Amino acid sequence: MKTYSQSILAFTWVILLAAMQPSDAHSRQSTGMHFLLVGPSAHNMGASDGHTAALTGASAIYLNPALLSLEKQSSATVSYMVWPATDTRNSFAGLVSKGDRHTFGVALLSSLIDDIPFRSSPTPTPDGYFAIRYFSLAGSYSRNFGPLAAGVTGMYLYEQYFRQSASGFAVNTGLALNLLDERARLGVSLRNLGSMQDLAETATRLPTLLSVGTDIQLLQFSTSAIEDEIPLLISVVADYNIPLNEMSGSREGSILAQDDGYLNAGIEVNVAEIIDVRAGLRTGATERRLNFGAGLFVSDFYFNYAFLPFQDGFGVAHSVSLQYYF
Repeated sequence: MKTYSQSILAFTWVILLAAMQPSDAHSRQSTGMHFLLVGPSAHNMGASDGHTAALTGASAIYLNPALLSLEKQSSATVSYMVWPATDTRNSFAGLVSKGDRHTFGVALLSSLIDDIPFRSSPTPTPDGYFAIRYFSLAGSYSRNFGPLAAGVTGMYLYEQYFRQSASGFAVNTGLALNLLDERARLGVSLRNLGSMQDLAETATRLPTLLSVGTDIQLLQFSTSAIEDEIPLLISVVADYNIPLNEMSGSREGSILAQDDGYLNAGIEVNVAEIIDVRAGLRTGATERRLNFGAGLFVSDFYFNYAFLPFQDGFGVAHSVSLQYYF
């Protein structure tokens, strides 16, 4: 037990020291690869991605890998998001293999913006079309020590812009702790710590993020419908996020990324352990202020939908996901 305690303490210091490293002007330039900051599944997006401490299955591979070993069952998740205003399409697929103490996960995450017109001169028709592609292949390991868990994710990253492409590697690390007979949970994660090769002449800087979050079952009660009791459970999730290498005041990529500390918070109402209804709020400089979602349990399947309205004429994004527990 002493060895485990020392390991957890050392792991915590690694996260905190990495977060507190001083940055010079070069390291504070604007980042890219912002698809890594969008919640992988519709479940996450409907609560404004405030899930650093919430159990959402394979999504934790990208949000906080420590959560994987606190799950009750193994699961597989697929998700798809479309944003018509920019022709952006995000896809996610993940698998979690749950053990008594050791848990493993693998996932794919991609983002595609297709059919972008290319012109070498002002002409009525474009010379052709190109695409912007982002891709991540990730593998995770998580270990729990009673109510405490630690985890790490390794990621291979790829980006393509027109005819230029680059690859890189990054890691996510995290800790999670169950409290009050699992009615509350705390989590901390350090995400997207790594580097990319040069794309043309400059390497894209990853959006490294330190997140501290909580998941609390706030209220549980029953209401009557005819002669039956319908149990209701109200939960609240909240993350405080600190971008570690975004240039202060930059508006580049502001639709999905922010340069100062910001809060992602969500509330979820579970009805009879069958239906979930949720809403989320993002603070700071963001075009995606409010988010909404719903979920439905059918046997071992969990269907989710998220409605994501963007401000300032950027339209509405929609996301659907399916999770299977086994």
